[in-house]
Amino acid sequence: MVQAMESDPEASHGRLKIHFADEEGDPFSVELAARLRGFVVGNDSDFVVLNADGYQGYVPMQQMVWSAANAEEESSIAVESDGDFQTVVAKSRRKAHRKQAGEMEGLIPPHCDGELQLSVVIYSPSRLATHLQLPVSLLPLLGALVGNDFTGAKEASVTTSQRTNLQWLFFDRALSNSQRITRVATTLRSILDAALTAPAKGKQKIQINSVMQLIERAVTTLMVRSAELLSTGEREQIVERIVEATLQYAIPKHELDADTDGLWSSPLCPLHDEDTCILVKYLSKPLPADTIVESEPDLQTTVRNLYITAYRAGDVDPRMFDVVHTGSFWHRQFLENPDYESVGRSIARLVHELIYAVLDDAFVLPDNRDEVSDVEEDEEDEELIDVVEESDDEDPLAPLRGALQQLNGSVDDLTADSVSVSSSNIPPPPAKGKFVMEYLRRGTRVTSEEVTIPALRQVLRQYDIPVSSIPLQLRSEDDRFTFLLRALRSDIIPIRTLPPQQLIIALAIRWTVSTIDLRARSNGSKERVKERWTKQEARCFIASFIDLGDLVEPDAPPPIMDRNVQLVAQIMHAFVAIVRLAQILLLQNRVVLPAIQFSGQVFHEFLTNMKPVPPGAVSAALWDATVHGLDDAFSESEKTKRKREQAKGLGSDQNGRTQNNRRTGPGKGAAVKGGMFGLLASMDA
Repeated sequence: MVQAMESDPEASHGRLKIHFADEEGDPFSVELAARLRGFVVGNDSDFVVLNADGYQGYVPMQQMVWSAANAEEESSIAVESDGDFQTVVAKSRRKAHRKQAGEMEGLIPPHCDGELQLSVVIYSPSRLATHLQLPVSLLPLLGALVGNDFTGAKEASVTTSQRTNLQWLFFDRALSNSQRITRVATTLRSILDAALTAPAKGKQKIQINSVMQLIERAVTTLMVRSAELLSTGEREQIVERIVEATLQYAIPKHELDADTDGLWSSPLCPLHDEDTCILVKYLSKPLPADTIVESEPDLQTTVRNLYITAYRAGDVDPRMFDVVHTGSFWHRQFLENPDYESVGRSIARLVHELIYAVLDDAFVLPDNRDEVSDVEEDEEDEELIDVVEESDDEDPLAPLRGALQQLNGSVDDLTADSVSVSSSNIPPPPAKGKFVMEYLRRGTRVTSEEVTIPALRQVLRQYDIPVSSIPLQLRSEDDRFTFLLRALRSDIIPIRTLPPQQLIIALAIRWTVSTIDLRARSNGSKERVKERWTKQEARCFIASFIDLGDLVEPDAPPPIMDRNVQLVAQIMHAFVAIVRLAQILLLQNRVVLPAIQFSGQVFHEFLTNMKPVPPGAVSAALWDATVHGLDDAFSESEKTKRKREQAKGLGSDQNGRTQNNRRTGPGKGAAVKGGMFGLLASMDA
């Protein structure tokens, strides 16, 4: 979507600004909209509850309708109005009517020769509060009580109240969402009215002196069953969860300094100055108290600012900042064969080691060694159980046991001395290097693995890159690009001459094919040899980058073959890992994501011969760059192998007919055994 918006002609004139949030995107979006006195467009009802001074309201993306400018007003669906609110029309009915009227939903305008008009629905927090007769400041509490992302069931909790979805305690399950909202609003309103109005004679006035008291009373009142059935501790835990869910909507107020020029607080953050920006603190080293801050930024600060600027523009994967802050990384799990080694390890591991080396040189990643040793010591302590048996009865064998101990004492002393001498000659184990804790698939579960961080100086020497005191990120773009190509075994002229949008396609195939080939050569097992790609499979992948607007839905989905699923997992892991490495090297202008998108459906159709690869789908320059120097790394296709055997006179009967009946692909009318994934697909159908 970001690429589609950037390709709009208005974006080139500076009309489109992109800002990625520091942490949770919803409060950031509302705070940014408040700064601009604008609206938030999205698909999250939380934008009706979140509020800040200047925020104009929430526009649901699914209720944005594009139509021709000369369309008649009668084409719109008539809705009943209740003041500022509208009666909701069934989604299926709304879509059917808009399709009939030639209208289109969504953020991106459709292709149209004439002028377009956009119709939107705006939800304002202030109007919602007025409609519910509540202060707008209580809308976050309303959202927490009705139910949001932070009040669902918690399976890992201990008590019954924590394991239960809170809404099951507050509402009858037959109530609709609108009825739940009304019930909570009525409850809050009645509590506030009782606290503000004078009590009747003989009744004590309800005291509500804080928000905590309001939450406690609301929880007690909303309980479907008697609150006495819960213990005091369980009630406190429910209140605590409501408080935590309410605080998620809190938006701190930040005032612009008087000397701030324009809307933005700083070049690094549109909302906060550098001292209060969460992202700046996230990527900054804590300085000693006696450190004197220089007026000129040092090299590390310059690198940090470059990364933050790239992140704001969407040019750095946020997962990379998790590595900097926590020293851990969670792989995205693609669909792959659980009986094989994880593709995140076999294909992406070496690329990620380079990423960790570059980041560690720039930021000094967290040292997890002490934490892991503490955990290991705790585990050892838990395993050691001291058992002391005491008995008042005398041991009749005690004198005999004492004599044996005296007799063997000298032998034991001699043995102990020899053991101590031999132990002193054993060299100490090598010091464990710093590592990143990766979480990836092992078998059918996700486990953690320690990935040692190589020293960047050694990595640079390995690829004949000069070692310098200047951080790699601050070197010339050509130096960084050379490091990328050499690390990916692709520093060749055909690759260097490719357009930026084709480069990542060729690099992903080259890395996957060469890595699998090296694995097959180092091990030599039959299974690893079978993993090698064929040139036809590589050609199918390149041809699968198409304009999704031209995608035609097939009459039947392509057969799901186990090998093809594994090919997709391999190439996607390589693709994503190389993009991350290019981002860390700040090469977003040299390694550009393709404007056209990869289609897994088309890839599977090409692989299974449901659809032939169009003759002009793969350019000659891209193909030459992809296979240059890798002829021996590809596997022969069955068709090529049969032709070679026929040329040698092998595999033919006395009439000259080939005896090999294996298929090169399913083709039309061919019986296909989909394997494990095909079986799963048939079960889901």
